[in-house]
Amino acid sequence: MSEREKTLTPDLRGLLTLPNAAFIPGAFTAILGREPDVVGLVHYALCLQRGSSRALLLAEIRTSPEGRRHAPHAISVDLDTLVTRYQKVRYLPLGRLRWKFLPTFGIDRQEHAGFDWEHWATDYVTQLIKRDAPPIPDASIHPDLANRVEALQQRVSTLLDAVQQSDLQESPPQTPQVGPNPATVSWEARGYLHQLLKASRG
Repeated sequence: MSEREKTLTPDLRGLLTLPNAAFIPGAFTAILGREPDVVGLVHYALCLQRGSSRALLLAEIRTSPEGRRHAPHAISVDLDTLVTRYQKVRYLPLGRLRWKFLPTFGIDRQEHAGFDWEHWATDYVTQLIKRDAPPIPDASIHPDLANRVEALQQRVSTLLDAVQQSDLQESPPQTPQVGPNPATVSWEARGYLHQLLKASRG
């Protein structure tokens, strides 16, 4: 465990005033010490889309199993105060009204009207996928791959022509065969196909 993790102190008031696009990533980093995972990010984005408050989301992240495990490394008196109130009101029979009793720490409740959390989450996840996708191999890594692909494509094209011609012939045994017989394709051509598939899979 790094020194940074041991001394992490989440700034709850700062989290409550973050710009919309920075709020969920900031909450995960401050409370869990990591970037948001796709499932968690989408879940909390949809909660905000449905009108949940930021304070409620911070309390739920903190009281999640991972949040409780990470709590000793993310010490915050304000966050503990929020969680204490959250645990007292969560079972009140008041529906969504019970969350009105969560402390706001003197910060006016931010209205998120007009901010499309669902669209934001989609864009964020798309960027994560692009960032984490394995890099496309450089053509210089396989200098002869293009030549092999071209040769294979020519052979496949010849085979397709042969198959089409044989389908059009009413009596194939009496007609000279055009192109190679698919049954006698060389093992060299099959080897090219195998190498191409192997290269395409990484």
